[in-house]
Amino acid sequence: MSKACLIFSDGSIYEGTRFGADRDAVCEVVFATGSTGYVELLTDPSFCGQAVTLTHPIVGNYGVFEDVSESERLWVGALIIRDLTEVEGDERGAEDFDAYLKRNGVPGLYGVDTREIVLKIREEGTKVGAILSGEAKNVDMDAAMEMIKAYDARHLVPEVSPKEVTVYPAWHQGWDENKINSARQTNKRSDIALPQTESLEEKLYKVAFLDFGAKKNIIWNLTMRGCEVLAFPWDTDADTILGQKPDGIFLSNGPGNPEHCGQAIEEIKKLIETGIPVMGICLGHQLISLALGAKTHKLKYGHRGANHPVKELESNRIYITSQNHSFVVEEDSLPSERCVVSHVNVNDGTVEGIRMTDKPVFTVQYHPEGAPGPQDNNYLFDRFIALMRDSKH
Repeated sequence: MSKACLIFSDGSIYEGTRFGADRDAVCEVVFATGSTGYVELLTDPSFCGQAVTLTHPIVGNYGVFEDVSESERLWVGALIIRDLTEVEGDERGAEDFDAYLKRNGVPGLYGVDTREIVLKIREEGTKVGAILSGEAKNVDMDAAMEMIKAYDARHLVPEVSPKEVTVYPAWHQGWDENKINSARQTNKRSDIALPQTESLEEKLYKVAFLDFGAKKNIIWNLTMRGCEVLAFPWDTDADTILGQKPDGIFLSNGPGNPEHCGQAIEEIKKLIETGIPVMGICLGHQLISLALGAKTHKLKYGHRGANHPVKELESNRIYITSQNHSFVVEEDSLPSERCVVSHVNVNDGTVEGIRMTDKPVFTVQYHPEGAPGPQDNNYLFDRFIALMRDSKH
């Protein structure tokens, strides 16, 4: 393995060793605090184009099992870690982490002081950085700065959202294991796909799912509760969605700045006024808030990890949550005559959920599906099911 460097826009440089794909990358550098779940993280579309620094120092120690993937491919732009563990001849059949990144074209950097990088981001905010080959003393800093200046915080949702409607049958979850194993054995990019199945029994509800870059465990939390899920591209118009006569509408997570999704916000305004139950997660939460006239802003360094405490105000109970977002809703901008804040972040007091008072609509900023992370918050899917059940009677 060869030397490589992480260079920030302020000229600071961290020398380490390259692993994964042998290519350079320019990304927004963020950090995540989970101690497990690197496969789930890599395949989460909300991390599209970002270089993620993992705070847990040892990575790769339990290998790779792709059946926990959150989408059909890896989305992370690059990965930065402290110590890389190799896996060889694992009796469980785990794949080596470095080999997994190599065949999927994701570059990595290890052997750097991730504690220092995380402290820098916490104190100064997220920064654009470049991972470039070579030792620190040989790096062309002028060229590196030009690459960083050329970085564009592009509209990411169109990249991760499906191009056509996808149907997920009720009572099914998981990936086609044959496809997973075949790609690994031939050393090709992951070929993860859904099995071709039909519902085992009759669906209980039909859910129209606006997919802004969804983690599949969100969808499977619905299908395993008896929902047939119709996942629509992010920019689908309200009339098309309502034409399916859904029992409920769901807005997924996704990457980037929610204000880039202006086209979707206009359609969401129509959807929430129908009286059909609506639930939103993460980006979906932000978009519903924007549709109600609220504002959002970018956090200094975001919330990412599987250990963030959130208080549900109605029950006064604290839940440990999985999170991945840069933007938050501004509480003072929410229309008090139409909605209330339902959840707040214990660490910084930011809004973690809202509930409309005149429509069956609720949202959370965090990820109740976990993956990775605690399952404490699965009850929110049951709450959505209850809203659909009540609206049908």
